[in-house]
Amino acid sequence: MPNQIAPILVESEDTPDQTFEDVMIKLDSLIGLREIKLKVRDHAKYIQFLQLRRDKGFDEKEQINVHSVFTGNPGTGKTTVAQMMGRLYKKMGLLSKGHVHEVDRVDLVGEYIGQTAPKVKEAIEKARGGVLFIDEAYSLARSNDDTKDFGREVVEILVKEMSNGVGDLAVIVAGYPKEMKHFIDSNPGLKSRFKLFFEFTDYLPQELAQIADYACLEKTVVLSPAAKRRIEDIIVEAYRTRDRSFGNARFVYDLIEQAKVNLGLRIMSMDNPKGLSNDEMSLIQAMDVEKIQFKPKRELPNIPVDEALLKSSLEELTHLIGMDKIKEQISEMVRLVRYYRETGKDVLGSFYLHTVLIGNPGTGKTTVARILAKIYKSLGVLERGHMVETDRQGLVAGYVGQTAIKTAAKLDEAVGGVLFIDEAYALTSHGSSTHGDFGDEAIQTILKRMEDRRGEFFVFVAGYTDNMETFLKANPGLSSRFDKTLRFDDYTPDELMEIAVQMFSNAGLSLAPDAYEHMQRYLAFIHEYRDKYFGNARTVRQVVEDAVKKHNLRLANIPPDQRDPTDNNILTMNDLESFKLDKSEFVFNRKSIGFGTRAPK
Repeated sequence: MPNQIAPILVESEDTPDQTFEDVMIKLDSLIGLREIKLKVRDHAKYIQFLQLRRDKGFDEKEQINVHSVFTGNPGTGKTTVAQMMGRLYKKMGLLSKGHVHEVDRVDLVGEYIGQTAPKVKEAIEKARGGVLFIDEAYSLARSNDDTKDFGREVVEILVKEMSNGVGDLAVIVAGYPKEMKHFIDSNPGLKSRFKLFFEFTDYLPQELAQIADYACLEKTVVLSPAAKRRIEDIIVEAYRTRDRSFGNARFVYDLIEQAKVNLGLRIMSMDNPKGLSNDEMSLIQAMDVEKIQFKPKRELPNIPVDEALLKSSLEELTHLIGMDKIKEQISEMVRLVRYYRETGKDVLGSFYLHTVLIGNPGTGKTTVARILAKIYKSLGVLERGHMVETDRQGLVAGYVGQTAIKTAAKLDEAVGGVLFIDEAYALTSHGSSTHGDFGDEAIQTILKRMEDRRGEFFVFVAGYTDNMETFLKANPGLSSRFDKTLRFDDYTPDELMEIAVQMFSNAGLSLAPDAYEHMQRYLAFIHEYRDKYFGNARTVRQVVEDAVKKHNLRLANIPPDQRDPTDNNILTMNDLESFKLDKSEFVFNRKSIGFGTRAPK
């Protein structure tokens, strides 16, 4: 159950005359952290029990464990409690100094072979006598089959140090709960050395309000009653909408800091600020809180409609075979967006324009997506109108903590245009990852960016009908972000024939009358017996390419002086002899989601 945030220390430095109980009193004075305080106190008492038994001559084989795992979101007090535990261990004679040396992956992992070990050993020696606190430790544990990652070397050195090092060191590793579980499970040595687990839950709103009061004391400001109510309203709203990146105490401290800045700007805009009393110069009013900018509002450029690009893009759409319903949907959208632009209404505030494209392979989803990106550019709702195409592999990393970075890089690349995610449902296929659901991390990153940078780019997701419906239901935030769905039906036999004729024409070829009729019957035949792997236009392309190849081979077997020039650009029945209306003569290729003919007998 959510419950706490960054603890507040009355005294930051350890003093020689502090007793064990003094340190415990300071621990108890921290805001929130009730469960953590109880667990630390129980841990300390048990250590005292083991020490007492040894003093009385017991042959105590159990080693006193000072290595811990801290799990929790940012700003929940992990670093502060690590400082307290360092002092406790010092007062109990387990550490000689009790200080905390804080590091992360960058401080420990080298860029080249041979650099990592010296960096880790240097960090250990700086922490000797105190606590080595490794933040976001999970970033050291990539997938178990990743033998090239130097993070594994860090883990191996740490395990060796904790197992048979010179001692006088406590190692505390910290990070998000799910990722830390994977980190500990990644190496048997870690599981055997880390026995103490502390879960730092989010602070409750009332605890965050207490932290706001303490932050005011530290910054020597006072909240007026109205300002205090507004700060508490902001805290409650932030708590309700929080995700795992919520800053807890850091968020509250930042609130008070920004309110103080606004107080200062207000005071200095007065005629005679020097004449104000100390009370007036320290009192934060409601207006100071109201001016806090949580997310700097980026003004989107006012780009005029590019009529030439719009015309060419719509013509390109019109010339596509079939898709009558989709063409009408897009035309309606264009008319509506144009109307909003003409009347000065907020286009981006009225439409998400993030789009779901549903249909079987080869039905034109990617082609329409590219045209749609150009249409949005021509309407002035996208700056660049380019399209970045990706899939699960392009977004999800093979180890914990890196998926968000990889996904963010793709999103940055798509700014000003469209991020097109093919087979997007693979992100919610939980069984596809052997080390946790990294696809969900990608989705959360995308959803947050869609909200934080609304209007700067659009996301198009594409895939099979059933799978995409499952994908949208997998996360409540998904269905609410995508307010446009384009459904791509399988092509009819006549449309498949149109596509084939167009492809032959692009290759500079035409069909003889009997060949035309046979191709028409053949495409109708394979359409009738299609299954879910049928590739639509992709299947037609394979058929066309095979026919063109047969045509070229037939001509290649004729001596140049005997070739009929009029036959060079005509496909005959001889070129289509492998396309038989017999189910036993063809197979659907499930790997390529296309079409293949059986080898001749």
